Amino acid sequence: MNTPMSVGERMSNRVLLFAIAAGATLLAGFVYVPPLLRPGILVSHFPQLPGTVASDLDSRGCNIVRGNNVISGDFAGNGERDWAVLCQQDNQASLLIYLAGTSKPAVFGTGRYGLVDDPESARGIRVAGWAYVVRHNPGIRAAAAPTACIEDGVGMGSIIYCYLDGAWAPLAGAD
Repeated sequence: MNTPMSVGERMSNRVLLFAIAAGATLLAGFVYVPPLLRPGILVSHFPQLPGTVASDLDSRGCNIVRGNNVISGDFAGNGERDWAVLCQQDNQASLLIYLAGTSKPAVFGTGRYGLVDDPESARGIRVAGWAYVVRHNPGIRAAAAPTACIEDGVGMGSIIYCYLDGAWAPLAGAD
């Protein structure tokens, strides 16, 4: 036998349903909104990044500095694809370099400099060939020259990071 619900029972069911929906929305906001509020570009916008690299960037609270700041190359000189990104955390950025098969990066150049909208003075990274490195560092010699290095620059100045003889070496870049 169906007995009609009283107005109070219908109202409490609606309030309960509203409370559940509001709670689910709030929970989704805590999970999905914080990366959207951080400066820079979401890591998820770079599907070419290996899963281990993307996961590490997310766990660090990184977004990518605006511009072309995700690069890859054979930085270690072992024939594998390595990755470098400019990770932005609030008003600081760091160069993170991931050698192939690793999830723990080498971290360089943490600072506030170059986090601007003007492309002429914005911080950016690019792949630098060995000929370019030698031109800016005439006395350099390496047992095995890497195929590619990473140039981290702001405006007209830069530092070049090369993996030489098993370790990262910061070298002079453009002045």
